[in-house]
Amino acid sequence: MIVYTLLTASAWIVEASAAPQQLNCILTDTEAQPGSENRPIIVVFDEDAKTLTAKDGDHTYSFSNISISNVSINGLDDTVSLGIDRSSFGIVWQQYGADKLTTEFGHCPPAPAPKPK
Repeated sequence: MIVYTLLTASAWIVEASAAPQQLNCILTDTEAQPGSENRPIIVVFDEDAKTLTAKDGDHTYSFSNISISNVSINGLDDTVSLGIDRSSFGIVWQQYGADKLTTEFGHCPPAPAPKPK
């Protein structure tokens, strides 16, 4: 009975970690004007598939050069780089433009897990 319970629990944990996870981030600080931003960014990552996307308003970014570990989540798009510290869920969002680099900071609390039915 104990072995069955342990196997069932570990299968549930593996299944739960395999699903894509969503982070609802809020960018709150910019390098030039701290506290001037308060805009949402939705980040979705899948550790198993090694995918990372972000939605900033109407624009969706699909990142390449993705690194997902127990410590951080990082990715690079043509015009954006993203880094998230998994222990604090702090985010660094950098946008690259012609002769300009914008750096923003914020926080990404995990989305609440769906309630079991």
